[in-house]
Amino acid sequence: MSSERALAAVAALRAVHDELDACDLDSLTAGETVALLDALEEAECRTAAHRHRGLAQLQQQTTAVEMGAKSWRDVLATRWRLSGSEAKMRLDQAALLGPRRSFTGELMAPSLEAVAVAQRMGFLTNEHVEIIRKGIAKLPGWVQRDERDQIEVDWVRHGVGGGPKALRDQVDKTLFLLDQDGQPPNDQERQHRRGAHLGRQRPDGMTEFTVTMTPACRAVWEVLMAKFAAPGMCNPADDEPCVSGTPSQAQIDGDTRTFAERQHDAAYFIGRRALDKGELGRLNGLPTSILVRPPCRT
Repeated sequence: MSSERALAAVAALRAVHDELDACDLDSLTAGETVALLDALEEAECRTAAHRHRGLAQLQQQTTAVEMGAKSWRDVLATRWRLSGSEAKMRLDQAALLGPRRSFTGELMAPSLEAVAVAQRMGFLTNEHVEIIRKGIAKLPGWVQRDERDQIEVDWVRHGVGGGPKALRDQVDKTLFLLDQDGQPPNDQERQHRRGAHLGRQRPDGMTEFTVTMTPACRAVWEVLMAKFAAPGMCNPADDEPCVSGTPSQAQIDGDTRTFAERQHDAAYFIGRRALDKGELGRLNGLPTSILVRPPCRT
């Protein structure tokens, strides 16, 4: 049976690892050691391809809730002791490189078939795969399927023939040329790419906050920053910070903040002004309020 064959193959793989553990590598020549490392590198690439197949199969057979978790990322992170980012990456790769099934149950090729084939043959490392996967995600929506497939094949060829940096350079070049010669992004694509991410609080209490803005959102914040991030405005070092009108010449001259610091202070003031208006109502039945958490200590 197919299931017995798969389990037997995994058992054989374990036996190979056990046999390799028992081998004495001291007697190998430099050339033989390189050949050994070549084979191990190829095996590692192919192992990732088998994992994609397994994850795709598991997600068809059950759900994360039935596995005792809230999400598939939690399943992977808990069972195989992975970080959340590593678990997400594996799931993203499995979704694109693992086999798919149609609504009628028919087996379909992976979304990135050329990448899947190359990895299964041991030609692409995980770094190569991530560069291509992220590059495909950045392709403009107007690129037709045939052209996307050809771009994928071209990137796979560069990955097989070179390292991650050379591949990344080729991906960046392709995306640049598409942006120069193709149609401009449409509103639907812009809306799809918008987002904001409030990162985890660092041990020093600081937090990274990254935003990808639509043109309309940028226009709003450009006006706000031009006003509130100007020299002398919203300066916490002043006894009485200027938050309206025009700051005095003394406040402007005494402002030693960098442009980035002024923008931070402006964003803080704008947020505080929104809170002070008292228009946020209640959250989960409680009045909306500010909660300042102390830095996390590990």
